[in-house]
Amino acid sequence: MQLFELVSPRLFRPLAGPNRAFYAELLLLLWEECRHTADYSISRAEAVWRAEDYFAALAKPLALDADGAGDEEEQPTRDPHTLAVGFLLRLRRTGWLEEQPGSYEGEASLAFVPEVTPLLEALEEILNPRVVTYTGKLYKAWQLLGSIGQEKSPYENVLREVDADLDALNRSLRALNASIGHYIDRLTRNRTPQEVLELFDQYEEKVVAAAYHRFKTSDNLFNYRAYLEEELDDCEENYLPQLAFDYARVERCAPNEAAPAVRALIQKQRDALEEMSLLMREIDASHIRYRKRAVQRAQFLLLSDRSSQGSVTALLRRYAEDIRTPEQLFEPDDGPVAKHLHLYPVQVFGEKPLYPPAAPRSEVPLRPVETGTLDPEQLQKEQQLLLEYARMAVTEENVALLARQALAARPQVNAALLADEYPNDFARIIGLHTYSQSPHRDYDIERTGKWVERGGFRFEEFILMPRKEEPHGRNE
Repeated sequence: MQLFELVSPRLFRPLAGPNRAFYAELLLLLWEECRHTADYSISRAEAVWRAEDYFAALAKPLALDADGAGDEEEQPTRDPHTLAVGFLLRLRRTGWLEEQPGSYEGEASLAFVPEVTPLLEALEEILNPRVVTYTGKLYKAWQLLGSIGQEKSPYENVLREVDADLDALNRSLRALNASIGHYIDRLTRNRTPQEVLELFDQYEEKVVAAAYHRFKTSDNLFNYRAYLEEELDDCEENYLPQLAFDYARVERCAPNEAAPAVRALIQKQRDALEEMSLLMREIDASHIRYRKRAVQRAQFLLLSDRSSQGSVTALLRRYAEDIRTPEQLFEPDDGPVAKHLHLYPVQVFGEKPLYPPAAPRSEVPLRPVETGTLDPEQLQKEQQLLLEYARMAVTEENVALLARQALAARPQVNAALLADEYPNDFARIIGLHTYSQSPHRDYDIERTGKWVERGGFRFEEFILMPRKEEPHGRNE
């Protein structure tokens, strides 16, 4: 029997048209009202009222879809009653709803067609997935197989029940493994650090802590697998005649066909245990990969906001962590950020510095350089500017001078406060962090782990204090 012999051939048209999102939300809204009734029905007046409330809250002009029944697509409208009646009419025409005439005292009602209720349950499951618990199923299978000798209907009440439980457990584990991959895929897209951490918390709460953690501890497969395989072997060796007799009774087949079918079912359960073991290894690997990607993604987004300020902060942080002695400043740099700081001749002079000139050179000797009189005031300004450049240079001496000035009248000071007191000396303040491991320094710094922003730059806060004397060894 084909699918569209059971449901209307036009069933999926509302969910494939331009208003598909609104049809899906309206269907789930009505299903929430009808799912607990005896015949999945709701009075027509209440259905229209629920739909009117939905479109009134939506407050968006919509055009009713033409469903091939002679209707033409109408102009967009905001009227909730028009939209409610039109949408409900199309759901009825396409086979989602059917109208039930009212009695003498009762009014007409709309009911969901019974064949489409599994689809509605699936849509609800996609939006609000249930928390699957894996505990108890292996214990139940172990208990049932252990008491198979005392069961009057061993196939119907034991073997078939265990097969259904193992199959359901493996389906749940496959869904879990697929959901982990879905979380990983979502994390690789454009997300903020807050969204990454929220997804991580949801996964830990709904998947790991709620179900899988218990399945990996108290109900671990390795605690039951050996016993389950022994009991399956016992079923095949000692209880096969009873199982075959009960199988022939329940499945209504010939006795000579029952024994091979029972053996195949027992082998299927052995394969299910093996598949369960493979699924658990895959889930563990996916879980580790997910946690690593989530933490790496969040750390990357927190440390760099992909702006020029974030890039400068990352460069300064890298060099502050790697450079320990002044001599390292003059060593060749082949690190990951070298391309951002190196200047190559082709970049400075252009791509064609050695090409011949466009005009031929003349044989006239070069004229001497004419020097005019220097303006004393301008000369003094230039000299003062050079001195200022020298004072602001990030050298070990200038950084030590800034540390002595900052600690002259106080025992310690925060870098953020220094940036407020010396707004033009931000480079030397960062230099305090750079030279914090120099053997010639007179100060120490202590990181606070907090990030602050000053002057358009974001850096890790640290505390500047006088250098502590290192304790001497006993042998000195």
